[in-house]
Amino acid sequence: MQGFWGETTLVSVLVLAFSLSACSTARPVPEASSGSSQAINIPSADPLINPPLRPSQPIRPPISYPQQPSRPLVPSTNPQPLPPVVQVPSFDGTYLDYPAVQSFISRMQQVHGFDAGQLQVLFANLQPNEEIIAKASQPAEGKPWLQYRPIFLTEDRISNGVSFWQQYAPAVEAAAQQYGVDPAYIVAIIGVETLYGRNTGKYYVLQALTTLAFDFPKRAEFYQKELEQYLLLTREEQVEPFGWQGSYAGAMGLGQFISSSYRQYAQDFNRDGRRNLWDPEDAIGSVANYLAQHGWQRTEDVAVPAYVSGQAYARLLNEKPVKPKLSLPALAAEGIAPVSALRTGQANLIMLDGAAGNEFWLGGTNFYVITRYNHSNKYAMAVHQLAQAIRQRMGR
Repeated sequence: MQGFWGETTLVSVLVLAFSLSACSTARPVPEASSGSSQAINIPSADPLINPPLRPSQPIRPPISYPQQPSRPLVPSTNPQPLPPVVQVPSFDGTYLDYPAVQSFISRMQQVHGFDAGQLQVLFANLQPNEEIIAKASQPAEGKPWLQYRPIFLTEDRISNGVSFWQQYAPAVEAAAQQYGVDPAYIVAIIGVETLYGRNTGKYYVLQALTTLAFDFPKRAEFYQKELEQYLLLTREEQVEPFGWQGSYAGAMGLGQFISSSYRQYAQDFNRDGRRNLWDPEDAIGSVANYLAQHGWQRTEDVAVPAYVSGQAYARLLNEKPVKPKLSLPALAAEGIAPVSALRTGQANLIMLDGAAGNEFWLGGTNFYVITRYNHSNKYAMAVHQLAQAIRQRMGR
């Protein structure tokens, strides 16, 4: 809120932290990637320029985030979204003892004009969270496809995806039209990320990003940048740094935007004067904008299964997603062809380790765009198959 980044004294912030430490123990909330419903049999075959940042706004009254939607996300016959649960940071923090944290504070002061004393107070009330480090060390994308797919292709996600689309149909259709994105994929991404708002995360974003920035060397540089972006975001949105909860990786809202994406791609789609990614309509518009800005092609398909013959295919496989560069005729010359029609200018061969052995797919430009959301072919395929299952159920 404005008070923290403006005239709040050191004492008042310490009082706030002490009050938070007295809260009752939070009950656990399942992570977005921890689906519990039993998988169903889904057929494998299928039936930009960055926007400028908003100009600085006049001082507004304090905003209490995250806000739960005033309407239920799904009909009352389906499971309701769980309320936000706060994991209270330790009052006896140790991050001020880290030289890297002191360097970070100095840079935030010099480059962005933050008050060093206020940042000292923030980091004095934080210490490493071992649970966050453990989860970051074993992401769901590390699982083979035959284990990864059942997390997301469940009756729960499909039926709730239909309910979500039906309830927010005006926003979904408006976003699809405005940004030129297939509506099924907007819904599917929100389903994969948070089960339509049910699992938006239980950790303070500030604690998650600090832990990963300074106690997870494998991706320290990335998370230090995201921590910087988060502090800028909370100052811009007039939110206290301890005001938002998210995933163990610091992702926020129904679409699980990291801080840099929130600043760059989040939209005030319901036009209420603020960008709130815990609001379904803002989340729908923001996901659509993200896909559009990363190159979604309105008239192209996403992926179809592929026939593969010979051995030439092996040199066309990539462990990580890459931008498609080969035309369908060029792929055919290598013994690779789509099982059904694939509308795309260029495509990549994708191999997944399925329950019945290797699965081969051709993914077009739009498949690659989905991997910009999460740099994993398995993630993009889960979104694709969930989108197709929801579309089939909707009769679209």
